[in-house]
Amino acid sequence: MRLYLLTLLFIPVLSYGFEPLNTDDAGTVKKSSNQIEQYFFKTATHGHNTVSSKSSQIITPGEEYFGVSQAQAFPFTYTRGLTENIEASIGASYFATPRGSYSPISNKVIAIKWRFLEAEDGQWALAIKPSLTLPGTGQQQVSGIGLALPNYGVNLIGSHYLGDIEIHVNASYTKSLYNTNYLIATGPPENRTNIIFASVAPVWKVSKSIKLALDTGLETNPPISQQYLSNYALLATIISINDDLDLGLSYMRSAANMGVVFGGTGISASRSDIGFTWRFQ
Repeated sequence: MRLYLLTLLFIPVLSYGFEPLNTDDAGTVKKSSNQIEQYFFKTATHGHNTVSSKSSQIITPGEEYFGVSQAQAFPFTYTRGLTENIEASIGASYFATPRGSYSPISNKVIAIKWRFLEAEDGQWALAIKPSLTLPGTGQQQVSGIGLALPNYGVNLIGSHYLGDIEIHVNASYTKSLYNTNYLIATGPPENRTNIIFASVAPVWKVSKSIKLALDTGLETNPPISQQYLSNYALLATIISINDDLDLGLSYMRSAANMGVVFGGTGISASRSDIGFTWRFQ
């Protein structure tokens, strides 16, 4: 029961765009150019470690992890600019923890982003990003590092650029299917498969080489027996080493409501990220 109550659920936002944020931006990689995003994340739980009655499970958006133990993984994404406003990406995560008699590589995602509308002065843009998550194995689903059926979804992205301030908004839907012949880690036998996600992320350009971001949002809580939505807040720093290389760091906390997220009391989950984004021809 204790493990069940403290299960961590990491639901994908369909992509690893604009690392280390959860919220993607409407920008695309330049035509015939390439981008690599390589990150490392570590999760943790906070609050009571024993609960006498059922409570809401905790969702931490950004990575697809359903396990009960602490996770450490290396998400990787390669993106190629196909045209001036269309990019294609492939991504996967290598789980260092947990490990078992299954492949540690999971969350294999294929996505295309199309920036279909933008202002002539470049102050705003809209993009749409459909994606497909390839199925994992039954043992990966049982261990909590993936789902054993293909998932698909679409993300609608809006970005507003105001000099040193950017504001990015996401609204996405995912059909989160799973193999009902297997449990999803130690979670309940039935999960919601229609997952919605909404977020907003203001980004401030503090200097020529440093950006700060506050990323907040809400997402569907998969267990049917639990509350419908959960909340998160993320703080991030993006440091531009040069025109082609960025270093990103972030810390995110998620819980049943924003009071717990910002107040620090009650059951919550956190994720710490560090990594880089490299752009090249």
